Amino acid sequence: MLRSTITLLALTLLPGSPARAWGSVGHRMLATAALKDLPPDLAGWFAGHEATLPEHANDPDHWKEHDRLEGPRHFLDSEYYGGAARVPLAEGDARRMLGAATFQVAGQVPWTIQDREGQLVQAFAGGDPAAVALAASILSHYVGDLSVPLHTTVNYNGQVTHQPGVHARWESGLLERIVAAEGWVPDVRPAVLGTDPMDEPWAWLQGSFDLVPGVLADDMTAEQADGSASASGPARVPPDFGPEYWTTFLQLQEPHVKEQLDLAAQRTAEMILMAWTQAGSPAAPPAQSSR
Repeated sequence: MLRSTITLLALTLLPGSPARAWGSVGHRMLATAALKDLPPDLAGWFAGHEATLPEHANDPDHWKEHDRLEGPRHFLDSEYYGGAARVPLAEGDARRMLGAATFQVAGQVPWTIQDREGQLVQAFAGGDPAAVALAASILSHYVGDLSVPLHTTVNYNGQVTHQPGVHARWESGLLERIVAAEGWVPDVRPAVLGTDPMDEPWAWLQGSFDLVPGVLADDMTAEQADGSASASGPARVPPDFGPEYWTTFLQLQEPHVKEQLDLAAQRTAEMILMAWTQAGSPAAPPAQSSR
């Protein structure tokens, strides 16, 4: 009964979902930061193509406008599986567990990351730095999406807990204020090749899902601290929130926003490193003249 109720809710809400993880600012930031996390031999592949990563980091969000199947590639609602820890590694197992229709509604971001990783391996094997840069940029988008807590839950925009707009407030509103106030950029965290990096998206899923209760609780705390909170009630939207809301929400969630974006950049770099390794660690072609 719970699964059918959640499925109906998601089917009702999904087509109108405006959510774009990290917004355009965050996706560009993490794509740029990922290059700084690469080892020198690998970084040479991106010489002359550094701008490609931030320029195309938001492309997958635009694809949603003409591909109705694109949206679910950006999230995974863990509750369909009984929690993040129960999401199967194999896509076929997940399909059988939920059924084809529910699997589509529940989201597929971990498997999308695997698919995009495979395309990056092919780009390295093909020896074209421009293709490598573009594939890495697209991969960075989905890795970034999985690092946003509200991309791992059916309550992705507070619709279940009467917190509409919390998605954009966390991933865009907070980040933009952090950048504006501090000029903050992600830390440099050198990429490390894991023992089995292709399984890592499931660990990222669990880590992001674990943050969901805190995000929602802190949003409620911030709303209670806001002097204008009584004006709109449960139907409030972001423009209604005053300075006290944002001050409180920043105090509570700023460390998590920064950490998740730092992790997204490092994870992207590590997936690039893995793809390069799987392609045989080819030497970067000589940089081409821009003339």
